Amino acid sequence: MIRIEKFAPPANYEREVRRPGLNFLRRNPNPSAIDFSRHSYWKAIHNELYQLYSGICSYCSSWTARNPRPNRDNTSVDHFIPKSIHPNLAYEWTNFRLCRARLNAKKDNSTEVMDPCYIKNGWFQIDFRTFLMNTSSDTPNIIREYVNRSIDILGLNDDDYVNERLEIIRLYALEEITIDELGAKYPFIAEEIRRSNFDIDLKPIMHAYFR
Repeated sequence: MIRIEKFAPPANYEREVRRPGLNFLRRNPNPSAIDFSRHSYWKAIHNELYQLYSGICSYCSSWTARNPRPNRDNTSVDHFIPKSIHPNLAYEWTNFRLCRARLNAKKDNSTEVMDPCYIKNGWFQIDFRTFLMNTSSDTPNIIREYVNRSIDILGLNDDDYVNERLEIIRLYALEEITIDELGAKYPFIAEEIRRSNFDIDLKPIMHAYFR
């Protein structure tokens, strides 16, 4: 996970999302999950959210496809603060995060996942020996606990994500993708490559291994 920029809402947000959402909440201040599914106005700005964040999932920091048909490997709109806990934030732009659908399902109603809008780069790191995500030993204990909890809740060290990181690094080690291309689609991995001095310490070894 890497810190993400917060953008201003798109032009259609107030008209298509916030205004009808607040009208709905005035009529029904304690919506059920079914109620929300019938009034999911945030879907109207999914495309705009996708374009603003260039398809990068806020939690795994990897490019994710945008497909109008629901699929766990496509993007969705996550409510960082769950709408089931704070319905009044269900239609607020500042609460939306572009998110890979299966990570959204993993996060569910958790309030323990760290907000990628407020983390510091370096709190989440990649161990290039195992391709697991972790945090450094010099991170303050309380931060380390939150980082590890976020990784566990989201399943960021599940095989799918480890294998995805491995494949991206393989392509980079074999020079089939440049650091600029990596930064555009996998900014967290690109940042970790720079932070860890990967090009000098590890790239020659991995190039020989993967060749």
